[in-house]
Amino acid sequence: MSGKEERVSRSEEAIILHHLDSLMVKEQEISGVLVSTGDGFRVASRLTGSLSAEKLSAMASSLIAINEAVCKESSLGACRDLVIEASQGRILLMDIPHPAQKLILTVLCRAKVTMGQVLWAARGCRESLGKLFVGS
Repeated sequence: MSGKEERVSRSEEAIILHHLDSLMVKEQEISGVLVSTGDGFRVASRLTGSLSAEKLSAMASSLIAINEAVCKESSLGACRDLVIEASQGRILLMDIPHPAQKLILTVLCRAKVTMGQVLWAARGCRESLGKLFVGS
């Protein structure tokens, strides 16, 4: 987390990290996960190599904002998930319900991933966190 103000409590961060670890164990083709705020700050991450959680957080925030604008302009309803397919893998972005702020789950996947399985697992992670933060 950055600087002067905490984005989530330490206990929330620990809960998020536990869920991120569980998600990565369930789906071996997930190479990294990140939770960030809607305004682009890292909350918790499990990233490998030289990936920058801070840079990914800022970009995820921008991508979700663009995705929401496109959905609104297209009259398709509320934005749910964003999937990006790249030559070396896929990226999934989705919101996490939280009473005080917008949170974004970013999931990085290897190229051979079965996207349906990852979507199911990531949505389960999002729903579990949402229930903890917002309640049933």
